[in-house]
This record gives sequence, C-alpha cells and structure tokens, in this order.
Amino acid sequence: MRKTSAAILSLVLSSLLPTAYGQFGGGYAPPQPPSPPPTETPAVPVPPTVPAQTAPVNPTEEEIRKYEEETAPPDAKPVQPKPAEPKPAEPKPAEPKPANPVDPKIEQAKRIECKAPEKSWVARMDPADQKALEEGLGYALPPMNANVKWVGSTATKSAPNLEGNVVIIQSIDVGNTAPAIVDRIIAALGTMPADDAVIVVGVQVPNKLDLAKKRLEKSVTKGNICIDEDGQWCDALGIYKKPVNLVVDRNGVIRYVGLNEKGAAAAAKLLLAEPKKIVEVAQRPDATAAAPATEKDVGFPTFTEPLSSCADLRGKSSPPLTVKTWLTQEPNMKGKLVIVDFFATWCAPCMAARPHMNEIAKQYASTIVVIGLSDESKSNFEEGLRKRNLKENDFNYAIALDPTGTMKQGFGVRGIPNIAIISNDGIVRWQGHPTSLTPAVLDPLVAANARLSAPIGKSAKTDSSERGWAK
Repeated sequence: MRKTSAAILSLVLSSLLPTAYGQFGGGYAPPQPPSPPPTETPAVPVPPTVPAQTAPVNPTEEEIRKYEEETAPPDAKPVQPKPAEPKPAEPKPAEPKPANPVDPKIEQAKRIECKAPEKSWVARMDPADQKALEEGLGYALPPMNANVKWVGSTATKSAPNLEGNVVIIQSIDVGNTAPAIVDRIIAALGTMPADDAVIVVGVQVPNKLDLAKKRLEKSVTKGNICIDEDGQWCDALGIYKKPVNLVVDRNGVIRYVGLNEKGAAAAAKLLLAEPKKIVEVAQRPDATAAAPATEKDVGFPTFTEPLSSCADLRGKSSPPLTVKTWLTQEPNMKGKLVIVDFFATWCAPCMAARPHMNEIAKQYASTIVVIGLSDESKSNFEEGLRKRNLKENDFNYAIALDPTGTMKQGFGVRGIPNIAIISNDGIVRWQGHPTSLTPAVLDPLVAANARLSAPIGKSAKTDSSERGWAK
C-alpha cells in the first residue's frame, strides 16, 4: 500500500512540475522538438606555410621589391615598382650670341651697285668734281650736322623728312649760281602724284655767307633751301665750288651724280618706280677717314641723370636749330659747343637763370655759343621784357624767336627753363636745368668738342690738298 502511494505521488509531481524536474530533479526531461540540422560552413583553405624570409642587408631597390613580393599574403595587391626618377638633364652649353644680331630681313651693309646714267642726262663737269662725287656712289647719304641751317620765305624752314623719299640735292652759290636752278629741276619733274613726290634740296656752299643769307631769306624758290655754314656736309657729299647734284633713292643710297636738270628729274622718276627695300647701306669709308675726329676718338663724357621735363636725346642727333627771328646778331657757331636755352619772358625761373647764363656766355666766349630760344611772338617777347624792366642787350648771349616751337617740340620739352648742349657734330651731349651747368659739366664737354673739331689724318677728298671747305 505504501509503495503504491509513493509511486502515484511521484507521477503527480512530475506532471505538475516538468521544468523543475527536467532541469533540477534529475528525472527525464520532457521530449523536445527535433533541432534543425546544422548549417555547414565551407572550410577556408589554409595557406601553405611559407618559410620565413630574411631581408637582405643594404638592399637595392630591385631586391626590396622582390622581397616584398615574396613575403606578401596571396590576397595582397602586388607592389608596383616605382618608376625611376629621371635624371636631371645636363645643361647644354649656351650658344655664343653674335656680337651684332642681324635681322634676316635686312641685307648686310654694303655698297650698292649703281647703273650708269643715260648719256643725255650727264652734265659737263670738272674732272676733280666728277671724281669727288662718284666716290660716294652706292653709299648712304651722309647725315647733316647742326651747322646746316634751313632758310627761305616760301619753302620750309625746318629740315624736310628725307627718309623713304627720292631726293635731289643741288648745290648753289648765290654769289655765282642763282637758286633758280632748283626751280628748273622742279619744273622738269612736272606734276606728280602726292605719294610719288620728289624732295628737291638746294644746298648753299659756305661761300659769302652773309650775302647768301640775305638773298636766300627773301628767296621764293619752291625747293627746300639750306646753308652749310662750315662746309662739312658739302665735303662729305663731294660738293665744292661749282654747281653739281646728287640723286638719292628711297633707301637713302646715292644712285646718280653730276646730272643736268632734265637728267636729274628723269633719274628721280626712274628711282620712284623702284620698290623700296629694307637694306642696310654702308657709309662711305674714305668720307669717314677724311672727317674730323669721331666721338670714340675724342672721348665725350656721358651723363645719365634722369630727365623729367623733356625727351632724352643725349647721344643722338639734335633736331635742327629753327629760328624765325634773331633779336640779336646771329652767332658764329663753327667749331663751338652750342647751348640752347629754351625759355620765355613770362617764366620766372627762366628769367632768374639769366645772370647765370650771362656768366657762362662770358666765361666760355671762345668755345661756347649760348642761344636763348623762345617760342613767343616778337610782340609778346618785347612786352615781357618791358614788364621786367629788361632790354635785349641785358642778355650777354644770342636771343632768337621761333613761334612755331619746332626745335622745342623736337626735344619734347614739357617744362622750362630747359637746356640742351650740342657738339660740333650735331649730337646732343647734355640736357637739364640751367642751374646744373657747372664747370664740372662744361669743361669736359668743351675739351672733347675741341678735339672733335680738330681734323685727323690726311684728307682723301681729291688730288688737291686745297680742295674742301672744312679746314
């Protein structure tokens, strides 16, 4: 009976408390639903064991790359070899530059071959004149210096632009040859298109200059008339006492010499038909040898102080001296240094500099010509003097008027007073304010100009040592 009761009690308790029994009672656990079959995970292949690599000592770039490839895991990206850095190119030795670069479009300087003129064009000439002229054929037209002055009542009183034009240069001597010869050449040219104009220049030789100036100032010739006061330009051209001419082409080359009036006109028309070429023309060698000493020979000082009130023309050819009226006697500039003082009577600093300029004119009277150049009209100039209680003889130097301001404009003067010093060869040597003109500036310039005016060597102009104007 007791055994039966215990068995029943155990059965009852197991039904009531299945969890407790299943976990803690030590009896059978209640049946559980079947578990799903485990999911199989693919096996990861194990890489084969790689023997340890030893890094090389002091490796090269190639050895490092090989070592990294051998020790890297299979899924690692291969190390790309670094491109070798290019070695810097060795600098090429600089090619020597030519001393004087030559524009390939411009022909080398040379003497141009000239054709003989038609026989009917040629004038009768003295053999010595003909020889002197022909020595300049094919060479560049020699430049004018500051002692070539332009005159005339109807023609221009300033230098015409000869560059790029056909030019006829006819020598005259009012003591023997009337300037009408210039008009006869112009008449022989006839009516010409404006684009094909020929510039006719009459040059008065340095003979009887006072008479020449008086007559030429009243001349009504249609040509451009100038006076070569010291004869240097005439000597360079081969012009002496008898009237002769030269015909120059558009490139500035002397192409024909010693022609009659109709021949000069015909030659000029022939040259007009030629196209202009870019050509570097040689200067006549013997003319250079026969000329006075050059700048290189005499050693002109150079000045580099900045200029604020004018164009810097130092070391360059001066614009021509252009004067309408001389209020004082015209000075003799031959062989002297020329100081041009751009001033006006209304300008207080200009008039304040007058005593200083008077002193310079007095101290350097034998070597320097001082010219006060005003662009006022004569009436305005005289009125300006009256307001300051001054007279023309209060200036110890030459006074001139040029109302057109041609030379002033040529120097690009923007403020006055303004000084320009010009040597005997027509080159601007100094520019600045009058108060800066000291013996330290003037003395070296005077000495160099004296050496410039002294002839060097023996003249090769003609067979006669007496021929030539510049002595």
